[in-house]
Amino acid sequence: MYVWTMRNLLIFFFALSLFSSCNQEDSSISRWQNIYQIQQKGKQSIDSITLDTLRYTQKLLDQDSTTPDSLLAENNYLQGLFYKKEGKLDSAAIYFHNATDYVKDSIFQERQPNYFYDAWLTYASLGKSGDCFVISERFKSLLNHEKQQRALLWVYHWEERTYKMRREYNKALEINDQRRKIAYENDSASIPVVSISRANLYFHNLNKKNEAYKILDELLLNPKVVSDRDLAAIHTNYGVYKYLDGNFESAVPYYLAAIKYTKKDTLNKSNTNELANAYSNIAEVYIDLEQFEKSRTYLDSVQLLGINNLARDKQKNLLSYELRLAMKTNRNSNQVLNVFNTMYNHQDEIYKEKSKNEILALTKANEKEKVLLKEKQEVEIKNIRNRDGLILALISLVLLGAIGFLLYQRRKLKYEKASLQGQQRLLRSQMNPHFTFNTLAAIQSNMEKNPKEASNYLMKFSRLLRLILENSMQNYVQLEKELESLRKYLDLQLLRFPNTFTYSIELNGLEEDEFIFIPPMLMQPFVENSIEHGFKGIDYIGHLKLNLELKGEYLAFELIDNGIGLREHSNKAKNSASVKLISDFIKKVTKSDLKLENREERDLTGTRVQFSIPFKYTEND
Repeated sequence: MYVWTMRNLLIFFFALSLFSSCNQEDSSISRWQNIYQIQQKGKQSIDSITLDTLRYTQKLLDQDSTTPDSLLAENNYLQGLFYKKEGKLDSAAIYFHNATDYVKDSIFQERQPNYFYDAWLTYASLGKSGDCFVISERFKSLLNHEKQQRALLWVYHWEERTYKMRREYNKALEINDQRRKIAYENDSASIPVVSISRANLYFHNLNKKNEAYKILDELLLNPKVVSDRDLAAIHTNYGVYKYLDGNFESAVPYYLAAIKYTKKDTLNKSNTNELANAYSNIAEVYIDLEQFEKSRTYLDSVQLLGINNLARDKQKNLLSYELRLAMKTNRNSNQVLNVFNTMYNHQDEIYKEKSKNEILALTKANEKEKVLLKEKQEVEIKNIRNRDGLILALISLVLLGAIGFLLYQRRKLKYEKASLQGQQRLLRSQMNPHFTFNTLAAIQSNMEKNPKEASNYLMKFSRLLRLILENSMQNYVQLEKELESLRKYLDLQLLRFPNTFTYSIELNGLEEDEFIFIPPMLMQPFVENSIEHGFKGIDYIGHLKLNLELKGEYLAFELIDNGIGLREHSNKAKNSASVKLISDFIKKVTKSDLKLENREERDLTGTRVQFSIPFKYTEND
């Protein structure tokens, strides 16, 4: 059966509209109302709709020259939020910028400043300072400078940050002067924020530390500073300055004051993260002062807030300080393991919940599109009931097209669901928990025998752990980072099994630092099989040889070892969950099979593994 595409359906509906021009205005209004309802759901939660729904409504809006600018702006903005959530910042920037283009003459709606802010913030994240200035200048030109002073403060804040990004610190200081003037004349509540920004410029960028301290002192004496949030921010920055100046003990009272005011600021939605930051700051000071029991107390306070309630950067800070404390004290590493397991399980739950929500959103969007199609068909049927046989034939075609479209949507939903579940299983299998526990057990056993070696081992493991945490959240990572992670893993195995094996990595037709991005953790399971099983029980030095060669659209990967061969450990190697998932992933993406070969067939020892790895030239390609 011929399945109509969305484009064919739209072209057909446009042709049919020539026969029903008398009711075109009523049809447009009905369509706008449906699209407005979809956008209202998106405003409440971007997860309540899908990107396919927004693309579909965009085509409907674009085909009608009378569509209001407000609908076009909001539809582009919601698409931008989708791409931003997925980390595709280049695409997000385009749609945010499109949304700002539909704002004409002035800023009069509460939603419109968001278009400009997200456009500016996305360009700033991409390091595109020129585009940042384009957005801020356009926003400024639409403001009434006398009546919209608060919005003017925002845009000056953007410009100050943009100049700092370009390292034009004196220009940033000039913009801060304009912010201060507005704050002191018309918006006293903004004085602390503007002043702290100025102090940070002096301290971190212009090397005028005395001026920075003077500004904070003036704020503490200013009766207009009444907010607990402001007082917490002032004391936090004061403590940071003292810490960076090397006055560790002097920093502590300011951090303690920051904790006091943060606890009082119960209306602050980000109170938990700010409190965790304050506790972590003090823990860091006490580590440097080698007052480890006090540091332990404040790290425990962070954990009592609930690791799952903290932002990712706060979780990473906690794990980093726990590792530092373990290295300094040479104590049992169970504390580090507990933090890691809590973070890992939390991320796994978030990923499963995200997958569930996306599947549910796809289902709801599909039902909504069915309703939209049904309503559209009813309008069209009313217009063609009294037409001749040609119109009846066109109605039949519309019904066939609608059925084909619904079948296509149903098949697409099924495929996306399977893809999400497969991706989740692959991600969860990527890091072998046994290696983590074995590594920590090795560290613990060496704490008393050889503390220096154990400390070195712990440092290498922490670096590998950070790389794995970062890489596991990305669909594609740069080849250089993946090879760095693999080398760190191999070096750790050499520490576990000294004088057991050697390894080499060869690149053919490409350089390691090229901008090539590959899926993470595809090679590591096979390296692990060779070390854990292939070299088990051998009475000679094993050798691992890894080859990567650029071949057309894929990277050809080859691993050769001189171990005991497949015959001895084939069941473990072939039946490994991670190996099976990777094999399925490779076959699905590259249309080629993963090859496991016993080298005894060539009168050699060991195993050969070969498969193709997909790659991209940009992270968001």
